[in-house]
Parts: sequence; C-alpha cells; structure tokens
Amino acid sequence: MLASLAPLRDRRDRVVGYAVSAHPDDVRGGAIGPDAEARQIVEMVPQLSRLAARSIIVPVTAAVVREGAMTRFASVDAVWLIATEALDDPVTRRAVDRLIGVGFHFALQGYPEGDPLPLSFTGSTMVLDAARTSHAALAHQVRTLSEAGLRPLVRGVDDRVTRQRVLAAGVPLYAGRQLTRGAAVAPDRTTEDSILRAITMLAAFSDGRPPDAAFDAFVRDDPHVAASLLKAMSSAALGVRGPRSVSHALTMLGRDAIIERLVAVTARLIGEAAHDPELGFAALRRARLCERIGVALDTAPHPRARVVAGLLSMLEFAFAAPAPVLAQRITLPSPLRDVLDAREKPLGQLLDVVDAMEYGWWEDMTARCQRLGIRPQVVADAWIETWKSARDELGLSRADFN
Repeated sequence: MLASLAPLRDRRDRVVGYAVSAHPDDVRGGAIGPDAEARQIVEMVPQLSRLAARSIIVPVTAAVVREGAMTRFASVDAVWLIATEALDDPVTRRAVDRLIGVGFHFALQGYPEGDPLPLSFTGSTMVLDAARTSHAALAHQVRTLSEAGLRPLVRGVDDRVTRQRVLAAGVPLYAGRQLTRGAAVAPDRTTEDSILRAITMLAAFSDGRPPDAAFDAFVRDDPHVAASLLKAMSSAALGVRGPRSVSHALTMLGRDAIIERLVAVTARLIGEAAHDPELGFAALRRARLCERIGVALDTAPHPRARVVAGLLSMLEFAFAAPAPVLAQRITLPSPLRDVLDAREKPLGQLLDVVDAMEYGWWEDMTARCQRLGIRPQVVADAWIETWKSARDELGLSRADFN
C-alpha cells in the first residue's frame, strides 16, 4: 500500500492535522476493490498516526464500518471519513452511531442533500471539494454547515487563487499541496540570504569533495547558521562538554560531521524564513528521501547532491518565488540547477516522483517510477522511514506546529 499525509491547515495556515491518501501498490497487476483498499489503509492507521503525531483523517467505506474491525483503534487519534450518502443505509448508520457512542469521531465526504444529519454528528467535519463547488455554492454551503454545528473542510486547495477563494467563503480548514506564502506574511530576507548561502556551500561540495577553509569560514561567520548549528549540537547526545563555538565544533567533530548537520540546520531555517515549521520539516523529509532512494538511479549522484535537491525543491514555497527566478540567485552545478528549472535530468525526475508521492498523485507517481526504474513501494517505504528520521533529526514535537 502506498500512503501519504497531506497537511490540514486552519485559517492562520497552521498545520492542525493530516489527511491520509493511499493507493494499492499494483506492481503485481492485480486490482482490488474499494473495500479491500480501505481495509489495507485501516491496517496502516497506527503507523500513520505515530508519524503524524496529531490527528489524521482516514477514508473508510461503509463495509469497513459495518464489519466492526475499527474498534481496535479506539485509542488512535483519528477521524474516520465516510461518504455522506452511506448514512442512507440503516445498517451503516447504526454502526456509525454505535462507534460514535464509544468515542469514535467521523467526518463526512460530500454536502448532505437529503434528510438532516443526526445530532450525534454535531461538531463533525464535513469535507467539500474545491474543484467541484462554485464560489457562490461554497459560501452558501459553508454558512449552512457552520450554522448546523458542523465544521467544513475544503480539499483540493492546490493554488493561491483557490486558497483565497476558499478563505473568502469562510472555510475554517483546508487541505491541498504545499502553497507559496501569502502576501500578508512579511519575508525574512536575512534568513533567506543565509539559506541561499548555505545551499550554495552545500552545492559546492555536492560532488563529494571534502569541505575546505571556505566552508569553515561560512559556518563560523554566518550568524543564522552559526547560531542554529550550536543549538543543534547542544543536544543531550553530545553531553555537557559539547562544543562552545563553531570553531570548537569543527575541531571536535570534523568538517564532514558539520556539513551533515548543516542539512538539518538549513531545513529548519527554511521553516523559520517562511514562518511555517511544516515547510522546514518537509524540506528535511525531501532531502533525506532523495538521499535514500536516489541511490537507485543509474550513475547515482553523490548523496550530498541528492540532499541539496530535496532542499531546493521547497524554496519556491518558502520564498514565494518561482523556481527559475530562485535559480538565478544561487550558484549551482548543472544537475542541481536542473532541479529548479526543467527537471529533465535524473535528480529533477526524482523530485517529480517525490512531488507525486507527497501529493498522493498515485498514477503519476507510478508512471514516473517506471521511467526511473524504481518500484513505487520502495519510494513509499523510504518515505515512511524519512518521515520518522526527519522528525527525530529536527527534534520536533506537536507544539512545534502550533
């Protein structure tokens, strides 16, 4: 099973949960029905809930609800998404009411056109589709649902225009691909400059050459990078005798260890520049995912190049600028410049696979994996591992996203 988590954001753009998107790995060529697919998703719920570290919305079918197997997950922080019309079946409706009675939370997919919903659904989430609802209809539906004590959530918010339309309609929650920052968020130019210098430095040694004195001077003299490096190295893992300065850290740990830590520091700075910790988390996830699965490429580039590709893929979202424009601000070797431009070379094509994985574009992901000769399940398994490792590497907790 291929699975991904799409962030759910409130009106202040804070991540408040994740929506599960999943698809069977069809490498064996055997198609399965929606009920079997939903059962496979349900089996992944404990694992996905641990990855998210917050509430997740999980799609289920009426048959899965009626079977009662979900009762195993009473302690999981999950909201179970079922089609609104499924409640027209009395057996399904009784099963849902029974689960609500023991503490389960449900969300409904689709605006209810028939009889009023039972009072047990008061406060529940109602999922609407941005692409299938006009602006006038959306505003009316949001107002009606809110007055009925329901919480509308609009999915498919994949561009800034749609985001503005959805927020203007009064929607409290929305879901979609990573978006560029809104104009209301003041850019942090000094942090942006530090990020670009850090990526330029990482790119300079992306062919595997050992760092030199220029690297020492950069990590020592850049105020944002130096402070973030020292903070990252003051963990319990290094004990009370940790480095007192970046120069001391270079002596203690060596340049290779510092350049490795610079990857996570740059990812965190990406989140700080955008005032959005989720973007920093996503940047490190992508960097580590490219590092892990890029080894499968023919004539695989050095791990450092793969890491830089992942970081580069988030800059247009963090800086609210088109990738080709950003490419003019960074000195990059040709394979990495392609990541911000045409994406015709292997690293760029690998980023297209990562995009499809993150956004749940499963058919597109499968086709792109075939082009690169990588099994989709390999990417999905690596995605889960890098989600865990990135969270640990950044030391993130639930509070970091609030």
